[in-house]
Amino acid sequence: MNEVKNLYQFQIEDLLECFKFVKNFHLEPTKSSRGRTNQGKRGFGGELDAWIPGKLVEIGTCKILENYSKDKTFIPDFKIYSNFEVGQRSDPDITEIIDKGQRRDPNTFIEIKRSSPDDDWMGPRMHQFVGKQNGYMIHSSIYFKDNKSPKEKDIIASALQELISINSFDLSEFSKFSDLECKIEYIYSFQDVLERGHLFEAGDIIPKTDIYQSANIVKKDGGYRKGFELIEEFNGDYNLKMRWDNKPEYKTYSDWFVQGKFKKFINTSNKREYIHSISDVNMFNKVLGKFKLEDNTSYKFWFENKLGKRAGKDVTKSIDDYWFTKKRLDELIHDKEIKSIEENLIAIALEI
Repeated sequence: MNEVKNLYQFQIEDLLECFKFVKNFHLEPTKSSRGRTNQGKRGFGGELDAWIPGKLVEIGTCKILENYSKDKTFIPDFKIYSNFEVGQRSDPDITEIIDKGQRRDPNTFIEIKRSSPDDDWMGPRMHQFVGKQNGYMIHSSIYFKDNKSPKEKDIIASALQELISINSFDLSEFSKFSDLECKIEYIYSFQDVLERGHLFEAGDIIPKTDIYQSANIVKKDGGYRKGFELIEEFNGDYNLKMRWDNKPEYKTYSDWFVQGKFKKFINTSNKREYIHSISDVNMFNKVLGKFKLEDNTSYKFWFENKLGKRAGKDVTKSIDDYWFTKKRLDELIHDKEIKSIEENLIAIALEI
């Protein structure tokens, strides 16, 4: 793909547009000063920190899309809605198109999210695309292209450095706003999500996305560690089910295809199951993807809840989501079951 076309270097005009949005948001009478999680009051400075990175992502994504369209300008959603209007609306992140000089509504629903290297799961909230078969999710990152330390790479500090005279207050230790870039990391259609993603309903856990090693169960002399009981030996291709922790029920994503030579064990104390790979073991799950296990190595064969526990109880999801794991999405793109970033950029530029 053309990496240059998939990059946008921010301009001072972008920053001023974001500051204007936050000022108008802060002064909107219906808006409270609390954060999204209701954890105390949030003033203008907190709103700058909360809103500016995301709004820059929307601007940068629109600018990259324009690299693939000669006659269209893409306008991100910078309107301020009252709290009542927010509850009534489900607007896209690109709300207007200037097409050969004429303003119009977009023909395609676009949802833009900021991408992070720590993202394990990717996808829309259920309500974001129900009834919207014609739409796309775009995950974009913003980052500084300099070599400064992580603490010096602060977006708000770089913004203030751009706007405040060095003679008034010196912020030169921080990254320059002109070194801030946007890049689209993933694009997929809502139809891709419906066909190849997975619905995680409210009340479910969020499973961790890897297959994790454990201390080896099979000892060098061929015996087994104390507290483990052999369930079955395998050599070939098998369909197995994985439980969440030691609970008896299975999940909608419990099915695994496992091939190779391996043994399955149970911990007699906590009833959790394990796999010990002997040789050439490969595992596949439609949600988590493909894994190759190291020979003569033991692994946990149970789902762990990424959300952890609170007051001794498992934390569960509060909303319905349609998701891919980032690993599985990479596999689907590599196997050409989902279009590449560039193919989807070209498609959006034509359809929108």
